[in-house]
Amino acid sequence: MTEQYEIFRDPYRMLILLATLVSEQKGEQALQFDNVPYYENETFLIQNEKFVYKKVPTEITWFQFLGRNIACNQDYSREEYNKMFVDCLASLYQIK
Repeated sequence: MTEQYEIFRDPYRMLILLATLVSEQKGEQALQFDNVPYYENETFLIQNEKFVYKKVPTEITWFQFLGRNIACNQDYSREEYNKMFVDCLASLYQIK
């Protein structure tokens, strides 16, 4: 069994922001926390119940509803989480 680590409030909000922006890009009215849309590029993958950051293999999972029993396979500081999500946001909008 892989070890799971706590997700801080700020990174959790960044994950919600990323999922919300993915929903908007897919033409959905609003993020459905129980049905996160599938999206994948070279930097990250997000789908219902899982987020994967590909550059440093990182997986964040949740159970049924984004935010419920949320855990990560890496033990990051808030700063490290923020850098990861900023990189994902930049890749979503193809900003170098």
